Amino acid sequence: MNSMTGFGRGESQQAGIQCSVEIKTVNSRYCDINIRSPKVINPVEHIIRQLIQSTLHRGKVEVMVTVVENGNREKKFTVNSTLKDQIKDMLIREGFYKETDTIPVQAIMAISGDWVQFQEDVVDQSVLEAMVSEATTKALHALTDMRIVEGQHIQLDLLGRLEILLQVLNRIDNVKDVAVTAYRNYLLTKMKSYLKDLHADVSEERFLQEVAILSDKTDITEEIVRFRSHVVQLENTLKDSKPVGRKLDFLIQEMNREVNTMGSKASDVGITDDVVQLKCELEKIREQVQNIE
Repeated sequence: MNSMTGFGRGESQQAGIQCSVEIKTVNSRYCDINIRSPKVINPVEHIIRQLIQSTLHRGKVEVMVTVVENGNREKKFTVNSTLKDQIKDMLIREGFYKETDTIPVQAIMAISGDWVQFQEDVVDQSVLEAMVSEATTKALHALTDMRIVEGQHIQLDLLGRLEILLQVLNRIDNVKDVAVTAYRNYLLTKMKSYLKDLHADVSEERFLQEVAILSDKTDITEEIVRFRSHVVQLENTLKDSKPVGRKLDFLIQEMNREVNTMGSKASDVGITDDVVQLKCELEKIREQVQNIE
């Protein structure tokens, strides 16, 4: 189980060029990749995307790629002789100089430096592919290691909260039958009083049957059984090494459904208080689950 939050950085150096890739991930329902890179990386950017998609399944992914020359590459310059001569002619025509041979380079550069241009060597695409692949792979390894560690911390926290859920659930389970009986007795007393005041003639069998039906509506045995089953599934899912975020989301929704039903059916104040505690713990679990891949 991995977290969706992490950071990783990788570098690669070939042919006098250094490439670095930084990857940062945060929570997101889907795998959303945003890559910022210099133009020279455009032809091989798909490699970065493919490597990320094969490694990460969920999360907003921010990628920063930088390419820097280490100074050892040979630099080439070209001279635009036509532009240079035009500048010289203009300087003579305007009376700044009398002969072209007397015009210093500084004077020409002061007018325009465009006549000398740096010609950047085109980096071989195979070199770019190798560098980008190596740097991205290193960054993903560092990122994954961080997400695993964070995932382990979340797992421990969630397992502890599952124990709390079971403790509260057991407390509810131990008193649910007593609560139903107490509610049944309450109904018997109230209904006998109403019938007496109304002078109604109702058979005892029919009377007891109606009381039983009403009191059974407060029985939460089925909800407790299903909730306990979801806790077991949740615990097993947390121990899975595969991406489990979506499954955990579903289980939390089902557990909330069962808890809400318990709350609406319960007639005992103690059970109602415990249901509130279950909801609070489930909300804490839900918030943590949002960060699981």
